[in-house]
Amino acid sequence: NLLSLEQRKFYEENGYILVRKLVSEADIQKYIQRFVDISSGKVERTPTMLMMRDVAVVKKKEMGENAITKLQDWKDDPVLFEYAKAPEILKYVRSIVGEDVRSMHSMLINKPPDVGLGSSSHPPHQDLWYFPFRPADKIVASWTAMQKIDSENGCLFVVPGSHKSELFKHTYPDDG
Repeated sequence: NLLSLEQRKFYEENGYILVRKLVSEADIQKYIQRFVDISSGKVERTPTMLMMRDVAVVKKKEMGENAITKLQDWKDDPVLFEYAKAPEILKYVRSIVGEDVRSMHSMLINKPPDVGLGSSSHPPHQDLWYFPFRPADKIVASWTAMQKIDSENGCLFVVPGSHKSELFKHTYPDDG
């Protein structure tokens, strides 16, 4: 098994593991460029791909990658799907769920500068809320930051152990 006993125990208890620099900088730059090319229209998105825009950003007449907040369902894009097939990622996924690995939901989330309305933040949530399939212990997400992140530009927060609790009602916070 790829995971040490300590890593496996940490994963079981907390619901995540952190593997730094798993995806090469060259690959990250390739995915960023593909996102820019799709966002600008230089490359046509596949028919199954959904491109989402922040309404507040669109009203400010932003174009290209600054107007796009998400590419969803990119499984038919040959460049972006390389991420889902990356051996360095799959070996960790397989060490958790076994050999039967499928890409069920693919998203590239972009965090353009907020236009002052708080519309670029996403409320806390449990991913499992959005997935109609089970068993939960066979669902794993792989998340890779494609730029330096912090609380100012929308970093990912994890509540350790929340994967073992009930699913909570999902709402947007009062502060936007």
